[in-house]
Amino acid sequence: MRRCTLHFQLAGAAAAWFLLFPVQAQPPPPFDLAQLRTRSEAGDPAAQYQLGRAFLRGEGVPRNLPEAYRLLKSASEAGNADAKGAYGFMIAKGMTVPADEAAGLELIRQSAAAGVIPSKLNLGIMTLKGQGTAQDQVAGIKLITEAATLGNVDAQVRLAEVYHFGDDGVAKSPENAAIWAMKAADAGNAWAQNLSGTMKEYALGMPVDLPGALVFYRKAAEQGEAKAQSNLGRVLLTGLTGKRDAVQAYYWLKAAADQSEITARNLLGETLAGFTEDEIKQAKTLAEKSPPPMNTRQRAGSKANWLPHPTPE
Repeated sequence: MRRCTLHFQLAGAAAAWFLLFPVQAQPPPPFDLAQLRTRSEAGDPAAQYQLGRAFLRGEGVPRNLPEAYRLLKSASEAGNADAKGAYGFMIAKGMTVPADEAAGLELIRQSAAAGVIPSKLNLGIMTLKGQGTAQDQVAGIKLITEAATLGNVDAQVRLAEVYHFGDDGVAKSPENAAIWAMKAADAGNAWAQNLSGTMKEYALGMPVDLPGALVFYRKAAEQGEAKAQSNLGRVLLTGLTGKRDAVQAYYWLKAAADQSEITARNLLGETLAGFTEDEIKQAKTLAEKSPPPMNTRQRAGSKANWLPHPTPE
């Protein structure tokens, strides 16, 4: 498992390619699929990009990498800047074709130069890690910071992770990690909310703020973030921020344990005898009436898989 100290829990946030095209269950797409197909078949690069991106993400349509590649290639060759970034992503990653990081990087560089912010983020990550180009931490961080400053939440999360863990040769900086984690947390990112809660609880880059930590743990837990559910249950169990709430503690710890969160499982095993039968019964009744949220997003398996939200190492 990834580094974990002081008994707080953090999910892995980013892979070598961070957050250009997540793969997750999606609601119905905010576009007319039939119309988009018609426009795409007529050679509209913007429609080809949007449909290709949908196939790449599995957004509103079954995931189909060959079709995504075909559409994004066509739109990229027609000069669509967004498509260049996506097409370069597929080439560098080796999705459908053999991986070619240098060729993919060049397309991503062109896309970033045209102002596509996610491409600026991916260009920064490649530069930071030396993928398809010479490694340059300073230039990589600069590019990611530019994307983050422009409001890209994925870039904000990436900076928070890099500065918190000291990844890729970048010096740890709790203060910088706190700045970017809070920005992403305020934008609703569950991983950043859990990190912000951790930093508030343990005075990492910011003063101790136990009530504030509880707020952020709860926000992330309510989005299904298993690590935050574990942290929230632990805090409620110990009464760290006030009165102990065993019913809510069991509710959240069980939710995290059901998502295979190891700390919650261990904590439940160690403390189960401390819960009364009535407390457990109340928690189970609560779970039946109001099932705890589960994190249904698909996570990448390791840092070798350049899609977002990998499981911890």
